[in-house]
Amino acid sequence: GVRENFGCPPIEQHEQEIIKRAFENLEFNTGKSTIRSTSFEELDDLAKLLIEKPQYKLLIEGHTDNVGKRSSNMTLSKNRANAVMNYLVKKGVSATRFHVQWFGPDKPVADNSTEEGRMRNRRVEMTLGQ
Repeated sequence: GVRENFGCPPIEQHEQEIIKRAFENLEFNTGKSTIRSTSFEELDDLAKLLIEKPQYKLLIEGHTDNVGKRSSNMTLSKNRANAVMNYLVKKGVSATRFHVQWFGPDKPVADNSTEEGRMRNRRVEMTLGQ
């Protein structure tokens, strides 16, 4: 194994690209946890990878911007992260291979005072591991 992957074999570059495309193309209907159909192809590719590599696990983290009530944002980030997991489970990946967390507005990656920043903060991050 390699140090970067905690002694496990390295995750190949093309596998990292699959997770990157799934993350970058993941879209939800505004204010909802419904995944848009434009995201299905990349999520299907991710499901195939996870089925081919049963040792892989996926960390799924939901985030929102800071607009609205914190409690609503926490619920939305939880529901969106769970929506990704549920989609992949329906494609045949065992639910035991996921770790789902949600943070609402607590971990922004951009400035919430601009529309572009708020858009970047509304995300579900996925990290592949073993």
